[in-house]
Amino acid sequence: MQHLFALLVLLHMQVCLLLKDCEWKVVLNDFDNLGGDQAVFFRQHPVTSVASVFQNLTDSAIDLNDKNSHYLGFPYYLKISLTCITQDATKVIRSAHLTGLRPIVTVTFEAPVNTENQKPQELQIEMKGAPYRLQGPCASEEVCRMCWYTPMPMTKRSVVMEVLVKSNGLGLEVDDKRFVMNINGYMKESETGLQSSLGEKVTSLAEMISLDSRSRPIWSTFNQAPVLILGGFQDYKIILVSDSEFADFTAVEVGIDSCWIGSVNCPLDSFSSSIFDAIATESMLLLRQNQLVYYFTGNYSVLFLPVPGSGLWTRVLNNICVSRLNPVHFPHNDSEFVIALGGGVQEGEFFLGTIRDGAVRFPESHAKGRKTVCEHLNISCTILWAVYITEEEMIVLLVEGKKKSSKSDYYIMAYDQANGDFWMLYSIPRFIPKDTDKGFVMLLGLEEYTDSPLIPRGLSYNPFSTIFYIWGNVILQRDSQYIKFFHPCSFSVMRLEDLPAPQRFTRMEHYCTEPPDVMDRTGFHNNVSLAVYQGLIFQLLWLHADYSRPYADPVHDPTWRWWKNRKQYGEYFFYVASNGNSSGGVYVNMEGYTKIYDLQPNNQLPSKIYLDKNNVFSFSVFLSIRSKAQSMQEMLEENSLDFVWLTVVLAHPRFVVSDLHRHYLMGRGSVLYLVTIRDTGQYPKQELSGTNLLKSSMALKVVNSATNCYHYTASGPKLQGYAMVPIFIGCPPGKRLAFDITRTLKYTTKQNKRYFDCIHKNPELPCFFFNDVFYPFFLIQDMVTGDSGPFMGSYMLRIIGGGPYSESRIRLYSPSEILDYNTANGSTPLSLIWMRANHTKPALTDPEGFNVFSGIDCGIKWICEQNSPCYDVVPLDLTAPDYFFLVEVSNRAVDKSTYCDYDLEFVIHIHGLRLSPSRAIAFMKISMAVLTGIVFLYVLHQVLGPVIGAGFTRLIQRFEEALAVRTESNITFSGSSSIQSQGNSHHTSPL
Repeated sequence: MQHLFALLVLLHMQVCLLLKDCEWKVVLNDFDNLGGDQAVFFRQHPVTSVASVFQNLTDSAIDLNDKNSHYLGFPYYLKISLTCITQDATKVIRSAHLTGLRPIVTVTFEAPVNTENQKPQELQIEMKGAPYRLQGPCASEEVCRMCWYTPMPMTKRSVVMEVLVKSNGLGLEVDDKRFVMNINGYMKESETGLQSSLGEKVTSLAEMISLDSRSRPIWSTFNQAPVLILGGFQDYKIILVSDSEFADFTAVEVGIDSCWIGSVNCPLDSFSSSIFDAIATESMLLLRQNQLVYYFTGNYSVLFLPVPGSGLWTRVLNNICVSRLNPVHFPHNDSEFVIALGGGVQEGEFFLGTIRDGAVRFPESHAKGRKTVCEHLNISCTILWAVYITEEEMIVLLVEGKKKSSKSDYYIMAYDQANGDFWMLYSIPRFIPKDTDKGFVMLLGLEEYTDSPLIPRGLSYNPFSTIFYIWGNVILQRDSQYIKFFHPCSFSVMRLEDLPAPQRFTRMEHYCTEPPDVMDRTGFHNNVSLAVYQGLIFQLLWLHADYSRPYADPVHDPTWRWWKNRKQYGEYFFYVASNGNSSGGVYVNMEGYTKIYDLQPNNQLPSKIYLDKNNVFSFSVFLSIRSKAQSMQEMLEENSLDFVWLTVVLAHPRFVVSDLHRHYLMGRGSVLYLVTIRDTGQYPKQELSGTNLLKSSMALKVVNSATNCYHYTASGPKLQGYAMVPIFIGCPPGKRLAFDITRTLKYTTKQNKRYFDCIHKNPELPCFFFNDVFYPFFLIQDMVTGDSGPFMGSYMLRIIGGGPYSESRIRLYSPSEILDYNTANGSTPLSLIWMRANHTKPALTDPEGFNVFSGIDCGIKWICEQNSPCYDVVPLDLTAPDYFFLVEVSNRAVDKSTYCDYDLEFVIHIHGLRLSPSRAIAFMKISMAVLTGIVFLYVLHQVLGPVIGAGFTRLIQRFEEALAVRTESNITFSGSSSIQSQGNSHHTSPL
């Protein structure tokens, strides 16, 4: 029967290979080298030349005058094509295009390790491929060679990206295919071209690899390392480097000195140039050669590291004799870790290195001032392996106890980082236990043993399942669960039904985009239209990143700001494009760049599940037994529903529980399970969105199905009846608290029956009047599902900074000032900035005295007491002074309805502040003096005005009369002088 099954599997695989002759092929192309050779993903800065292309899109939906416009480009394109085994790929691509095939590319970005400057997020963007005609000789046909292109997008602080290519369902049938496109920060440009920063490239590996080479693991931080490395080449300081999870790789001879530094404190049996241990992290590579440890920091500007990338390998732990490097596969508290085990005089010691922001730091030995593990056991020993359980801050050690005889004892020891204590977890048996017919042996102390020694070599821990492994010439597992049945597979059909919409639990934000339409009748894109595609994707991701602003938009969608000014002209732009007259030769459809909130489950379990407090994930499992036609000659009682049982195994039953309800469908030979996974609400932590989540898991098992039950797909047989889904308990990513400025303005205006805005209005930062009661409201916005509703939980509101006149003058207050300005428990009296407006209810405060609000009971009255910073602000002009306050809102420790620590900081503008009494009296005195002077002058003008006016009039008249007399006398004098001159001329005779 087993041989028949194997034959059927092989025949099925051969048929599938014939049907699936072609598969997707994806490579990178440089921005300015479309159709060129495969590029290496190392450039990380945006392409600014794209902005000039958008200047020509004058009659389109693009508004270049919008302050939110950022039309730049990415340094690479994704080139999508097909590769075939037996057919000509060029002809297949052309035929597929003509029959409607179009690739759909989904890029998923991995969140960074350090989330201090960016909230964790699950993000993917879907892009439709744009057909592109490749340059080259073409004898008779219009299209000889073609492919499809999409931009290769990037986001801040993400260096690991997965690319999934699938078909649009038309034309040629092509299976989905996954690719890895990671940023390689260990490359540099030189005069001779692109080369590795780690050392010299090795062109031939044949003489360095032998058939007897031992297999070795690839060590890295799980899902965080963009570049993986592998050492272990005997007598060569060579590593294999790959940025594609070893879909391809490069051999490099690392640029380190092959030193022999053996000494009495660090004896070495022999010298080797081999790289024994090689570990990859998000921004750094580490390796060990003999007892020396080196690291190299990658050039990752997208991570905004405070240190530059390395130019050379740097040695660390200079005074330590290192016998082994152990990886720590999971980050914790925004950091990665690596463990160095001591040798020589440091035998029995270990060093936990912390990797953060591109730097590695090893503290002093844990044994300084304390006992080593060997001293604790009071034996001579060696640490063979170490595992760091990050959630518990515990290091588990595999210790070999040495005796005078050749035999050794092995122990599993635990070390508490907090108090520095050791304790024994398990003493490993000396010999391998005898096998049983169950396929496993439970070590209860009653089992029989063989004469073969049990030799452990290392440890492994899965934080999702909490299963601990000891591996060597056997594998020991901490716990198991098995049930034996007669038939290898107890069911024939298994279906999942009634699954919820996945995004609520996977927390994956999903954008859907398409290339701009081109006016070319062939439909092929050119360099200009693809540059526009780049700019549109860049703008979309920029809007996504910018959406985390504290003030909530009127519409809960990052794309709302993009099209709000041009949405009303959409039909006109479409009309122009339908006539082939779009400016720049492209048409941008505003509906082609959207955020999707309702992805469908497709009857598959999600890749991961996030559970907030008391969240419930439920679905149904449908199982059927074999019909008579499907019978495999088993006994009638064996093919029975009584042998079909579903189990759910939970890694943390204290925090997650499951309910299974079994229903018989006798007429259909089936059983239906209603499965519910529920958070118990007992997880003690309250953290920021997406941070410090508890790693757990749910294992869904049909009893006895492991390695026995299969179902057949187009790509071959796959195991059926078992599924393991990681569960993350805590505050899910993609949830945030936002200031609901729209509701705040409406409610504040309604309650105060007025609204006074500033003289100089700012739509982005509305003003609130000092004498009005301020009613702030907040929203809980789900960035994944699009839900947005009022926050009804409890929260604290504190003023943590402020400044007069402008935002630029805001100063952050010290902790003591925050206590003074917000509570009555401060050390400085009369220093409150605000107080509750509602005095009819008793005030609820936290232990420090900060006010706790909830619901609509949120009124605030500004008071600015004498010792507060907003007291007696000097006006700069004739208007009342204003003040900018930095407000912090947090529900931490006061809201028990969620695991989320919603922390929000925002600025409010308060105008019309009151003057201090002394300054007000001074201004009043000055004002009265000025007013009195004005009144006095007015009275003086009214009383003496006519007299003064008459006297002034007479004075003017006299002046005019005098002026007239003088003018007349001058005229008379001029006339007599003229007559006399004429008389003299008559009495003069000629000579």
